[in-house]
Amino acid sequence: MPPRQQASDETIQLIPLLRKSDKESLDSPLDRRSEAYRHAAQTVAKAPERILNIPNLLTFARLLFVPVLLAMWEWQWRWSPITCAVVFILASLTDWLDGYLARQLKLATVFGAFLDPVADKIMVSTALILLTVSPPSPLSSAIMVPPVVIMICREVTMSALREWAASAGGAAHKAVKVNSLGKWKTALQMVAMSALLVARQPEALQLGIIAEQPLLLGRVVWISFWVLWAATAMAVWSLATYMANVWSHFIYPPTKSQ
Repeated sequence: MPPRQQASDETIQLIPLLRKSDKESLDSPLDRRSEAYRHAAQTVAKAPERILNIPNLLTFARLLFVPVLLAMWEWQWRWSPITCAVVFILASLTDWLDGYLARQLKLATVFGAFLDPVADKIMVSTALILLTVSPPSPLSSAIMVPPVVIMICREVTMSALREWAASAGGAAHKAVKVNSLGKWKTALQMVAMSALLVARQPEALQLGIIAEQPLLLGRVVWISFWVLWAATAMAVWSLATYMANVWSHFIYPPTKSQ
């Protein structure tokens, strides 16, 4: 059987997010961008890949949402706050959808494996900074700074760690595969940020009861804020796990002969 045909017949494993399976735990190395996702791309590496497929177009769309989000944030329009929330939620949905389609349609590519986490980090970092500049009441910019700074610093550190691991190769590269902690962190982060964006204009979604009761609205905002802190704690926890996995490679770096 030709290599390309053999690769197309392989089943790409579906990795559940909220349902624990026998092959996945909190420390599972399985992820669409690490094992299943990249494996499918590598099996057809000898043949030209179609860059403009449906999953990659969705990833491109997520990047295009960033200037739209910035423009709507600065536009002095009554419905700008809720429009920003809708844009971010749509971008979050494309993050799930592009991976799902890449698995189901067997359209995983090396370029998609590279672009997907980049688009995620750009969109999330942009939204976090904007929420720090103008958070929903009763939050202040000062109180939003700690989790946002920790989250962004963690992403920068992880990018540098994965770049080093890729250059080191071997066991070091395998040690930084995305684990389930990162998935839970992303899920909590998206929920908290979406709620905070919506809370900037609750009446737009016919949440009149909440909008007319500042105390109740304040509780919703505070709950969302603490969920964001929970995501931040998971981000730090997952980073510590990655560092523990690669620490031996820092102490005993591989030699050229290896």
